[in-house]
Amino acid sequence: MNDTINRLDQELLQRWLKEARVEFHECSDCDGLHLGALRGIEGVVDSRLFIERYGLLITTELEVRPMAMLPLAADLGRLNMDYPTLKIFLDVVDDATPQLVIAAVFPSKSGLSLSQCAQFVSSTCEATRKLCAECLELDYLFAEGQRAAAMPKSALH
Repeated sequence: MNDTINRLDQELLQRWLKEARVEFHECSDCDGLHLGALRGIEGVVDSRLFIERYGLLITTELEVRPMAMLPLAADLGRLNMDYPTLKIFLDVVDDATPQLVIAAVFPSKSGLSLSQCAQFVSSTCEATRKLCAECLELDYLFAEGQRAAAMPKSALH
């Protein structure tokens, strides 16, 4: 791997991700690179990698069972301490299913090397996988099939 410090842009990041064998794809709706390895995890809505002015940002959103909001909110302090490289918080919007947002930042204003980038993405993905598994085990998230079963079959009038 090349350890030269580079100014990061979208093209260079995509080339590095390919070299590091990180599965990703672009979409027309955002500037992020969608990470396939995390999107395949049960409970994950989306996972993206962004280039920001301060460095790299990885965000992953998990779909939270509404009945799990209170115990999850009470457990956020412990989760943030158990996963120190991640920032974990709840995102609750009126008409949407609550989400647990997992974020990680790598400050790289002075530049970044391929090995630093690969290590950041790899370690963040691994910590996110562990956190997702723990949240599924604690029954905080919708597991496969639960989402469809939780939705009403027809409206009551």
